[in-house]
Amino acid sequence: MRMVKFGVSIYSISRHIVNGNITPEQAVKWLCEHGTEVIEIVPFGIDILEDKTLAKRLKAVADEYDVPIDNYSVNADFLGDLPAEIKRLKAHMEAAKELGISTFRSDCTGYRRPIVENTIETFIKELPIFTETYDQLAEYAKTLGIKLLIENHGFHANGGERVRLILKGVKSANFGHQLDVGNYICMDNKPEITVKQMLPFADVVHMKDFYVRQTDPGDATQFECSGSWFRSVGGQYLRGSIFGQGDLDTPDIIRSVKSSGFNGNIYIEYEGMEDCYYGTKVSLDNLKRMWLEN
Repeated sequence: MRMVKFGVSIYSISRHIVNGNITPEQAVKWLCEHGTEVIEIVPFGIDILEDKTLAKRLKAVADEYDVPIDNYSVNADFLGDLPAEIKRLKAHMEAAKELGISTFRSDCTGYRRPIVENTIETFIKELPIFTETYDQLAEYAKTLGIKLLIENHGFHANGGERVRLILKGVKSANFGHQLDVGNYICMDNKPEITVKQMLPFADVVHMKDFYVRQTDPGDATQFECSGSWFRSVGGQYLRGSIFGQGDLDTPDIIRSVKSSGFNGNIYIEYEGMEDCYYGTKVSLDNLKRMWLEN
């Protein structure tokens, strides 16, 4: 039986990559040296389409430490120039295959789309676009030996009921769920409940924690989720925290994941205000400790 691996999304330390403090190769090295058992690549400051040898270089660093790179996550929007977006996503899949990944997460709608446009009526109207495009991409991913995933991400294709409709609407068996335990609160779902409901669909789990406030804590924006307060669809104030230090019931979430029999990869995705090296390391240590305690 496959054992759970505790990993880190490289997004957690992407501020250092984007700011030029470290190279992508140095970021992979840092993760490997600080306890990660598996790595997720997110192309913020990591352009494997432009730099044709970067994927091989990243894999070579990870291979030195015997740490697999097994997931790749990319933002996407099926509601614009769809043929161009499909072409771009296929190119990302082809490049990501060189990393040795088994799963690939693609969004289907823009994160920064105005909240007022993200109604359930609009979602139902757009649902066939999402499911048909995911079907096409999932079948292409299958030819590469990769499984395509949807994450509950953003403020439109998120929430347990909406994600379930997409999962049930895609015909391809090569399609699954990247379950982010924190992101469901962006749609004002209670994560501790929705995680239980969505675990049967999960191929990959993101572990994340948030501070949650009902009144304005100051310094709040709508979309700058990394290190700032932002708003849920219903107006709650949210801010990323070190895993295990925020307001989500993370022990209950961990117990739910364990009792479900989930045996895939679990990635820390840290996006708090602390230095991202510190926040990522403490988050990973807390996840490992809490998994044993619960």
